[in-house]
Amino acid sequence: MNIVNNEFKYNVKTVTSINSYFSMNEVFMTYSKTPKKLLSINEDEQIPNKFNSRLDESQNESILKSIATYNSVFMFEDNNEIKDILAKLIRNVRLITSEYSGNPKKRCRDVNYWFNKKIKEVNPDKINSYSNDAITLVNEVKWNTGKKNQVCKIEAPYKNEIVEIMKKLDDYCEIRDNNGCSVLKNKNECLKYNEYIKERKEYFSSSIKVPCNGSDCKKNDYTIDASCTLNDMDLTFPEINCDTLYKKTEIKEPVPTIKERSPLEIGFFIIVSFILFYLFILFLDKVK
Repeated sequence: MNIVNNEFKYNVKTVTSINSYFSMNEVFMTYSKTPKKLLSINEDEQIPNKFNSRLDESQNESILKSIATYNSVFMFEDNNEIKDILAKLIRNVRLITSEYSGNPKKRCRDVNYWFNKKIKEVNPDKINSYSNDAITLVNEVKWNTGKKNQVCKIEAPYKNEIVEIMKKLDDYCEIRDNNGCSVLKNKNECLKYNEYIKERKEYFSSSIKVPCNGSDCKKNDYTIDASCTLNDMDLTFPEINCDTLYKKTEIKEPVPTIKERSPLEIGFFIIVSFILFYLFILFLDKVK
């Protein structure tokens, strides 16, 4: 009985009732989850994820017939799954020219990453054959500006074999660069940017521990460019001091000061007052 009473007293001391106990926990859980949503960039709303989400959308195979080399490629190819992938490939490359021309090199890496992953799922033994078909077709997709330059080349998107980490790093750096100016909007945007940088830094630091257990692994292998490399974490994951950036200088109103009069000014005032008083007396005598 004493144990029950002690437990009851403890609960009463902690919270006034069971309902308030649960409500406090709900508030705590809500508070602990909310900051990340408020203070971090939503990757789903960023260009890399928006573009990646469209790569697997369905596409009619008739798009392949618009390519001049269609007949030569499919003369001996009757795999419908490959035709479907190649149709999507052509559509995806054309998406770069029509809607995502802002960063074409990155978009081409996205397409190549997607394509290599898809053909491995179909038949890993025929990767070279399917890649040759893709090269023939994609070479025909040109920019719409009158130039004869092709939009993309079919090639391995990354030199490192750990392509999943490289793709995530590539996406991160693009998102980082695209949102860099947002830190100047307001302090909240600056904090969101900082939180995203911090989250990604922690993620990549832990991600490379497993593949880098071997002696041959080098962080320099995880490099997209000079400012996007796991070999230089500080440069790749820069932290902004938002407090310093948005520190408001306190404007203090000046305290009015009373100017003291000098002895000369005081003496002059007394003499003038005396003269005026004397003149006033003379005036009264004349009036009488």
